[in-house]
Amino acid sequence: MSIENKKVGIDIDNDGKPDLNLDLKTLIILIGGIASLIFTYTTLQAEIEEAKKLPPHEDHSKIDQQMKFLENKLESIEKQHDRRLDNLENKVYK
Repeated sequence: MSIENKKVGIDIDNDGKPDLNLDLKTLIILIGGIASLIFTYTTLQAEIEEAKKLPPHEDHSKIDQQMKFLENKLESIEKQHDRRLDNLENKVYK
């Protein structure tokens, strides 16, 4: 029997009979998976701490709204000035 095929019996309820039979390959995969999860968790925690130091994200929708309002206001002012200029031209050239 090679070392890869060796089974490890785990007795959870202490009745003397193994409740789980795991081979070496399964144990290595299980330990690797747990190590991977731990590494991912610590990396994520470090990135969260770094993100906390950054300035808060600004909402640009309000700024966009204000810019649209000002653009509309400028257009209306330009139209008023064009009308006034037309009226003045009509008065001068009559």
